[in-house]
Amino acid sequence: MPRAFDDETGGHGGDLDRAAQRWGKSEQELLDFSSNVNPLGPPPGLLDHLSEVLPEIVNYPTPQARLLRKELARFLNLSRERLLLGNGANELIHLLLLWRRPGRVWIPAPTFSEYERAAVLAGAVVERYALLPEKDLDISRFEDNLRSGDLAVLCNPNNPTGVFYPRSDLIKLVEKATEHGADVMVDESFIPLTGKPGESLRDLHRDNLWIALSLTKLWCLPGLRLGCMIGPEDKVRELTRWGDPWRVNVMAQKAGLFCLSQKDYLKESLVLIETERQYLSEKFKATGCFQVYEGAANYLLVKGTISGFEVAEFQDCLAGEGVFIRRADNFYGLDQRYFRVAVRSRKENKVLMQAVGKYLESKESTGNSDSGYDRKDINRETFGGDKQ
Repeated sequence: MPRAFDDETGGHGGDLDRAAQRWGKSEQELLDFSSNVNPLGPPPGLLDHLSEVLPEIVNYPTPQARLLRKELARFLNLSRERLLLGNGANELIHLLLLWRRPGRVWIPAPTFSEYERAAVLAGAVVERYALLPEKDLDISRFEDNLRSGDLAVLCNPNNPTGVFYPRSDLIKLVEKATEHGADVMVDESFIPLTGKPGESLRDLHRDNLWIALSLTKLWCLPGLRLGCMIGPEDKVRELTRWGDPWRVNVMAQKAGLFCLSQKDYLKESLVLIETERQYLSEKFKATGCFQVYEGAANYLLVKGTISGFEVAEFQDCLAGEGVFIRRADNFYGLDQRYFRVAVRSRKENKVLMQAVGKYLESKESTGNSDSGYDRKDINRETFGGDKQ
């Protein structure tokens, strides 16, 4: 089975160049369900706007993205002194850990792999705690384990499980960390796409609390990279003073300002995500061959339940139909039965389910009698043949 993780990319989704080489297709021929960005795409008019401002790349970017920082602070209802902008949330996560140099970093399993990569680069000891999709967040595990100089990390909603943890539970975690002299970083990159802004901790003023937020995910700008970190004013001031003043390039700043001006974009995004997440969940479950973990974000974690299911084979089969999914077997705590799919448009989601149908038909034709899959029991509409 091909390796799901490699040192160059960290095993992330969205690597269309490598996928195209592997399956002999052009990048344009692959429908990318591996990248969990806003399915609505960039706000209308953004590409034309960027074409107009392209000549400005001959100038240095505004230091610290000054105007964007001001407008984003207003959008998030924060003081700009608590806000640090960067070349994607991931860059800021690495920056924070390299600067704070925690002795130990507590990382949930499964979760986004960059927390561990950043911790290792910062010289920290990595401690994993199980956070499976079937389990609640158990704050008590930190009572006797956290110590001064530690950093506890949580992604909310978690990636790849999509599980959303209540604000009240996370406040308890911050309180425990405070008692022990530890820091907490909560990655809220997907909260804007859940429709639950009130559950964010960004309004919680604590000297040991950091919030990461990916604007790349929110506005579908993975090729530009844009994110922010929210933290204590004095520490953000120090990072601002000594950090790279040109961290956010000209085009990313212009894109961010344009996106902030699009007032109805987020509302339309939330309607699409809610509708299509439910659609995909129902279609996968209707096959009787998959377990779907009901998440709150713009993606779904799914487990194959037929006998002998191998996600590498499944990915290969779907790629042959022009559909690229995210294997999840390189997340700690998950195995070869798991994969993640992004929520996309109805038309694209139908293509995915049609490819899934062809995979299941191929398994039936090979005589997999132990699969529990009976073709005659499944309506054709399961695989995208409906009229919606």
